[in-house]
Amino acid sequence: SRLSGLGKSMSRLGGGIGTRGPGEKKLEMDRRLIKERISMLNRQLKEVVKNREVQRHKRTQNPTKTVAIVGYTNAGKSTLLNTLTKAAVLEEDKLFATLDPTTRVLEKEDGQKILFTDTVGFISKLPHSLIRAFTLEEAKYADMILHVVDVSNPKYDLQMEVVYDTLRELNIGDKKVITAFNKIDCLEYKPDGLKDKNSEASLMISAKQKIGLDKLVEKIEEVLDEGMVKIEKVFAYDEAGKIQAIREFGRLEQEEYREDGIFVKAVIPPHLL
Repeated sequence: SRLSGLGKSMSRLGGGIGTRGPGEKKLEMDRRLIKERISMLNRQLKEVVKNREVQRHKRTQNPTKTVAIVGYTNAGKSTLLNTLTKAAVLEEDKLFATLDPTTRVLEKEDGQKILFTDTVGFISKLPHSLIRAFTLEEAKYADMILHVVDVSNPKYDLQMEVVYDTLRELNIGDKKVITAFNKIDCLEYKPDGLKDKNSEASLMISAKQKIGLDKLVEKIEEVLDEGMVKIEKVFAYDEAGKIQAIREFGRLEQEEYREDGIFVKAVIPPHLL
């Protein structure tokens, strides 16, 4: 009778020999739900990538120079983007606060425009496929990279290595780089001679306190100007639209109205010649 009672109990639980117990059924259900969730996320990710490709194609039709902002998580990339472009980009002290790349325009007083693209924060041992899927293809198509480093973090040098190792492994290590050692306002003293051997130039800034940003923009312009062409030309007055193109895509250094037309001294990308 005891065996009979045990058999009935196991039958009710679905735990007899050759049957599936409730724990196993729940495990299978969880696996199925996880697979469905992964499939849904993959579909959403493909849609995000597709939309970005459309946006990127539109930008390639517009020769405005693009700077990709990269750095370890919480280095201050979004804060710097906000400050430079007077944008409203999410700023949070947590992993993946920026998942979808955000592109904003810095328009200078002379009319020149520079596009800045924020990217996901790097972390150690983050799967490269995840980084690539989220944002780094944007860095691949940028004209240069702005590497933001949280110099107030005691391990900032190790974090820099993670960024460069990842860029190299994803074949984005050939871009020209400017390094911005950020958060100097959080230091008790201002260090001298901080340099990044992997970059064209190193500057100390505070995105939050707006320290050193003018020099940073000047250095970015200097690096972007490499490969540009200097011109001195007199445009007829009915060609004024070309001067506007110079303002937008190049740098207008001098503009003088004369009897025979508008004298212009400028630095422009070769395609405008």
